[in-house]
Formats: sequence, structure tokens, C-alpha cells
Amino acid sequence: MACRNIHVLILAFSILCHTGSCQTADDVKQLMTQLFTIDGYNKFVRPSYNHSLPTLLWVNMFLVSVTDIDEVKEKMTSAVYLHMVWGDYYLSWHPGYYNGIDHLYIPQSEIWKPDLALVNGYSKMKELGNDMILTYVQYDGEVQWFPSEVFETKCNIDITYFPFDEQICDIEIGIWTSLVGDILIHRGQTGVSLKEYQENGEWDLLRTSSKTEITAADETVVRFTVHVRRKPGYIIYNLVLPVLLLSILAVFTFVIPVESGEKMGFCITMFLAFAVFITIVSAQLPASSSQSLLSKYLVFLVVMGTLITIITAVQLRINYRDAQSFPIPKWLKFLLKTSRVILCRQRCRRTRLTTINVKPKSAKVSDVSTKGMDPGKEFDDTNHFDKKSDENIEWSDVVSALDLFFFWTFLFADIFGTVLLMATGYVQSKK
Repeated sequence: MACRNIHVLILAFSILCHTGSCQTADDVKQLMTQLFTIDGYNKFVRPSYNHSLPTLLWVNMFLVSVTDIDEVKEKMTSAVYLHMVWGDYYLSWHPGYYNGIDHLYIPQSEIWKPDLALVNGYSKMKELGNDMILTYVQYDGEVQWFPSEVFETKCNIDITYFPFDEQICDIEIGIWTSLVGDILIHRGQTGVSLKEYQENGEWDLLRTSSKTEITAADETVVRFTVHVRRKPGYIIYNLVLPVLLLSILAVFTFVIPVESGEKMGFCITMFLAFAVFITIVSAQLPASSSQSLLSKYLVFLVVMGTLITIITAVQLRINYRDAQSFPIPKWLKFLLKTSRVILCRQRCRRTRLTTINVKPKSAKVSDVSTKGMDPGKEFDDTNHFDKKSDENIEWSDVVSALDLFFFWTFLFADIFGTVLLMATGYVQSKK
């Protein structure tokens, strides 16, 4: 049954061809001979009825992907293909003379093409498309050309809010040699099409736009603008979070006692780690007079690390001083008392309660060693402890009090500075 159907189709096709309504290869050859041999088509002649009027060229861009944005080289790499339409007076015919042939596919090297170029290209200029690409020519002379390219274009990178930055990059397609009076380029009806766009793992595409401009050299340019936003997850997980953890570790320098001998070594190690991260970040950003948000954050942490190193060195210097030769200032004594109140209030309270609870039940209140005290007043061993300790304060005690004070100060400054810088940068980048 299937073979029978095939024979019927072949018979019908033969009847159509014999009646003259079938398009054959001979018809195409005849048409090509007419256009390129008999009519003498010349691809070096601009196809126009009146050469005093410009040839109109319409350009659309289909954005396939934003492959990469190189911040250091200030370059955007994108995969696109263009859709260009113009009229060619010399490539028109009457379909009725050639069995209804209404279009042809002709290699781009065989017909006239506008001298289009990538105006803001990063590398050397080259011809759009290649000989493999065929142009679509209709019987009324309308030519459609679809050159596909991987464009490397210059892009002014703004790193102010890195890693929450947004970049605006342009792809400029223009006539290189011909003037406006010869070829007038226009943005097509579509402008930038995203029908075939593929998402990028590092950048989010926000919006696109296109417009036609006339340069100072009297040349027309179509500017396709791509607006993208960085996905900050990679930078936050691989740079910001490790640096934040290092900064917290640097604060824990004040937890290490001076007697361990590891205080300064630990502090210097953390400071060197910051220097390594600054080198990594600097290698990923262009040389610019403006600092990025991440660079400011690293500078903030380096300043904190420097202060921690200086304070640690001073602490090591004064730790072994003799209180008799170098009297302790009153403000340091007050700081020491404050730290003891913070650390020892609960401990002293527990000690007092324990002392009272272990007394024998038969003991009287008068048996407690409270001679010289007002019986109506409560016994305060904290003041007793402070009065007794004032006579035996050493510089090592002062260093311990400074450790407590600086630990909480730098820890708060680290967390507050991180939240403030990152939140400010994120909010500002959205405006």
C-alpha cells in the first residue's frame, strides 16, 4: 500500500512538471544567468535607482549570550547574529517568467553588501560573516543577510559597587567608509531580540535597548546597549566570607594570653592573610582611580589588622613592667576595676552565697567576722576585694583588662563595619 502511494505522488509530480508549474534546476540556472551574466550584475556598484539618494539599511540584533565580561581588560564578549535588510534593484525579477521562483539563496561574497564594521571592537577589524553564509534574495530585490559573530567590544567598567555592580556595555555597528549620503543605516523594528538568549552563570541580563546615531564623521551607527548585573554569590562565598572569618580570627588575638608566647605570631599571620586577599582582589579589577566596595572593605579590615598588631606590640612591651618603677595611671586602674566588675561580679556573688550557706546551723550572726561593721549594713565583699587589689595591681593585670576591652570593641567594629559597607553598597547599586 505504501509503495502504491509513492507511485501516485511521483505521477502527480510529473504531471505538474509537464504542465509547466514545477520549478526545476534549469529554471534556477536560467534566472542566475539572466541576473549575473546577461544583465551583468556587478557587486561593486551600489544598488540604487538614484545614486543621489542613500541606500536604506535596516539592522536588528539577536543576542544569543553574554559570554564574558573581563573587568581587567574592560572587554565584553558576546555571541550574536545580525539581521540586515536592504533593497537591491539589480536583483529583481518577475516570478512568472521562471515558473514562480520568488526567492534565491546567494553566497554573501557574490552580491553587493554594505561596508559594515564593529565600530567599538576590541580586536582588529574584520569582515562580518563568511562565504558559508547565504543571503536570502526575494524577487522584488529585498536582500536579507544573517551574519553570525562572536563580538569582543570595549566596555567602560564601573567597579564602584563591586561585587554588587551593574555594567552597561554597547555593541556599535556602523558604516565604515560610506557616508550618510550613500548608505543610511537604521535600527530595525525588532532592535535587540532575546528569543534565543542563553543565561549567563555570572551575569543577569536586566534590559537592552538600541538607537541610531550619526557620528561627527558624518557616518551612521546603530548602538545596541546591553545592561547586566553581576550575581554576587561567587564573590561573597569565595572572597567576602573568608575575609570576614579572618577578621574575626584576628580579633581573637586579644583572647590569647601574653604568657603563651603566640600572641604576636598569630596577629602577624592574620595580617599577612589580609595582604594575600588584597592581591587576589586587585588582580580581578581594572586599574582605576576609584575604589570598589570590596576594596574599601579590605582596606577597612587591613586598618583594623594594623591597629590590632600595634596594640598587641604595646601590650607585650608593658606586660613585664614593674608597677613600682612605672606607676599605673588612674584611668588604667579604673579600666581594670571595670573589667573585674564585669568578669567577677557573678563569681564573687556565687562565692559569697557559698560562704554563707556552709556555715553551721548553730552559728550565730555575731560569730561571723564582721567586727567594725554596722550591723544594719550588708556585707559587700566586692568592695573589700577592690580595696585589697588596689595595692597589688600589676601591669600584667592591666594587659588582661585591655584584652577584654579591645576584644569587644574590635569585634563590634568588625561586624558593624561589614554590615554597613555591604548593605550600603547593595542599596546604592539598586538606585
